[in-house]
Amino acid sequence: MWWLKVLILLLVAAAVVSLFRGLAALMRSDGRDKGTARALTWRVVFSAAVFLLLVVSTWMGWIAPHDVNPTLRDGVPIEQPAGGGE
Repeated sequence: MWWLKVLILLLVAAAVVSLFRGLAALMRSDGRDKGTARALTWRVVFSAAVFLLLVVSTWMGWIAPHDVNPTLRDGVPIEQPAGGGE
């Protein structure tokens, strides 16, 4: 699912761009501009979309999380090389 990875990367990039647009609006604002709030609202929307996309993708089986324990793969111990891999 290469398109899913591209979509997630685009959404994360859009969130970062929106974050910096909010910073720029904050720096040039004199207190009457709503650009900062608008940019940060979009950042929250993009971030929520990434989160929901990851949850739905995991639920649908499009992506699978990695195992937490590095000595197990799918609950089965991984054979370690003799000598500790040195």
